[in-house]
Amino acid sequence: MQKDSMIEIRWHGRGGQGAVTSAELTALAAIHEGKFAQAFPSFGPERRGAPVLAFNRINQTGHIRVRAAVNEPDIVIVLDPGLLYITDVTSGLKREGTLVINTPKAINDIKPEFGGPWRLAVVNATAIAREALGVPIVNTTMLGALVRATDIFALESLTEPVKERFGARAGSNLDACRKAYEEVIIAEPVAAAAKRTGITQTEVLPGWKEILPGCPVIEPGNASQYRTGDWRSQHPVYDYSKCNKCGLCYIFCPEGCVEPKDDGYFTANLYYCKGCGICSAECPKDAITMVEETQ
Repeated sequence: MQKDSMIEIRWHGRGGQGAVTSAELTALAAIHEGKFAQAFPSFGPERRGAPVLAFNRINQTGHIRVRAAVNEPDIVIVLDPGLLYITDVTSGLKREGTLVINTPKAINDIKPEFGGPWRLAVVNATAIAREALGVPIVNTTMLGALVRATDIFALESLTEPVKERFGARAGSNLDACRKAYEEVIIAEPVAAAAKRTGITQTEVLPGWKEILPGCPVIEPGNASQYRTGDWRSQHPVYDYSKCNKCGLCYIFCPEGCVEPKDDGYFTANLYYCKGCGICSAECPKDAITMVEETQ
């Protein structure tokens, strides 16, 4: 624990990945050990695939009075590697804190961009979750990486909270948690780290004065201004040697981002695709594979 005994954690995830559940299980595990803890999300207009935040505070000496969002965390956990390039995940991270990232990249590839005066831990939580759970939901997997990187509580303290939360599925979730605990790679702080040079993508949209010139009604189709493709953690790849041009991917896509090509085949517009995987699930020829995003 830190000298002041208070540990603050910020979780970066996407809607549907379980960041809020991760924070809740973290608090319950700490409470199991007799500590004081809180967990809460940052609510907004989120939907499945959109970036979300959740927070923890853990104190071993007394009640926690503050309820504000965590802006200067001791620990940051990133559930989705795509978020590394659309938001500043290290914002406010304390010197000698800990940054835990889910990524398929090796730590030597991540360190030049995200290393700093904090401990850096990386694990391919998505691959572990697919193997253990059958789905790329990494919330419990990242708990194992968190424990190994920080020793914030004992790994065994997660057992009862996970069993209570997941019931019959608790065993596979605990397996994923333990595997991440074993496989996480940790790099110690860089004494004189250079300022991070990674590019954070941003959108510049017109202000209200430009789009509302005295009238509350704007032109139809304005949703195309928003780059919703930034929300996904995986994207579809077509194998046209298997495709029979049935068009089910086009019919079932809930976002309307699957488009017909001139040759009768289909493709996904990755500017808007949120990576839900429905096109792959509905394809009768297994011609669509969901591939993990790496950046």
